[in-house]
Amino acid sequence: MSESITGRVRAVLERIEALRPAEGVKLMAVTKTRTREEALEAVRAGAHLIGENKVQEAQEKWASVERGVPLHLIGHLQTNKVKYAIDLFDCIDSIDSDRVAVALDQRVADRLPVMLEVNGGREDSKTGMDPGRVRQFLEQAGRWTHLQFTGMMALFPTTVGTTLDEKKKIRDLMKETGELWRTCQQEGFPWAPLDDLSMGMTDDYEWALEAGTTIIRLGTALFGSRNYL
Repeated sequence: MSESITGRVRAVLERIEALRPAEGVKLMAVTKTRTREEALEAVRAGAHLIGENKVQEAQEKWASVERGVPLHLIGHLQTNKVKYAIDLFDCIDSIDSDRVAVALDQRVADRLPVMLEVNGGREDSKTGMDPGRVRQFLEQAGRWTHLQFTGMMALFPTTVGTTLDEKKKIRDLMKETGELWRTCQQEGFPWAPLDDLSMGMTDDYEWALEAGTTIIRLGTALFGSRNYL
């Protein structure tokens, strides 16, 4: 298993280098349902970040454990989990509402890196902010003085089982999101430097690289298909 993970991580890193040489794109290992040992193998092979979807699973896996790389929460954050999340994660990537931002800001003592979650595909089934609301949200985000918006994390429709036209639409949505991110960067908000754009998963990360992402979030490509049994 470890050799397989190592080989997959290295293959992805080589592909990133081929498509975006010397640009510092970061590989996030998405470790939902994966063991701590699998995750650490991916880190040793070169993954730059770890992404967990659930606070409780991350607590069980990473509390008081040396990881060697930053730990990000990429799943929806319930307000009753905020106090646990701020003690565990290096960055909360799933800020999708004023309510979550307020809950975090009230509990953080210093300065917490966070990312704005954007529903790039405008799907009712997914969390995240509508792209049309992003600039307005960021304009008033300075009131949360304990939060530093270091980037955007974007979600898109799955490419699995889709037609060529649908895949083209997803690719176009990624380009649109990349343009939105760059536009918001240029606004120069002190509380929202937006250094990173996190988008791209196993089946579409090359499109995300094309659109300018700085972080790709991969699970299956690194660990193989999940075993839900």
